[in-house]
Amino acid sequence: MPMRKVPVGWTTGPGGVGVSVFYTPFGSDATVELGAFFTSLRPFFPTAVTWSVPGSGDVVDETSGLITGAWTAGTASTQTGTVAGAYVGGTGCYVRWQTAGIVSGRRVRGRTFLCPMPTGQFDANGTITDASITSINGFVTTLVGSGKLLIWHRPTTPGGTDGSSHAVIAGSVLDKVTSLRTRRT
Repeated sequence: MPMRKVPVGWTTGPGGVGVSVFYTPFGSDATVELGAFFTSLRPFFPTAVTWSVPGSGDVVDETSGLITGAWTAGTASTQTGTVAGAYVGGTGCYVRWQTAGIVSGRRVRGRTFLCPMPTGQFDANGTITDASITSINGFVTTLVGSGKLLIWHRPTTPGGTDGSSHAVIAGSVLDKVTSLRTRRT
């Protein structure tokens, strides 16, 4: 079955650029919902962070991961964080996406990292504030409620054809701090 690949670009000031890849069923346009999700996140991120949701992208075969075409007709948008001041480069939280899928005896899950976050989003004990977790979890619930997100399980071998996609049924941000590393020097 074909699916849409929606790579949301990140610009993060010092530390560079990144991408969060989302997948949607072929006939579903989730660009409006993704734009709304990142718009909701603006008060939790520094002004150095900009997200770009594309209005077009690749169509991917879920079984092989091969690009089979292109999609357009999405609503491109750009959002920027609104918090001025200090932030912790490469450090923040992540969304854990859940599905009902099981592959090789393991649940199919995904993650979207939300980094960097301003220093005001951290408690004195070094974790994410309860207020931030509650708010972001509300945005996650709204995005999941659209019914337009998939988690793609890659083929188990290079060139394999046993890849699969699974509908996201829940998502949450835990009270855990995560950090991103880079191989660039």
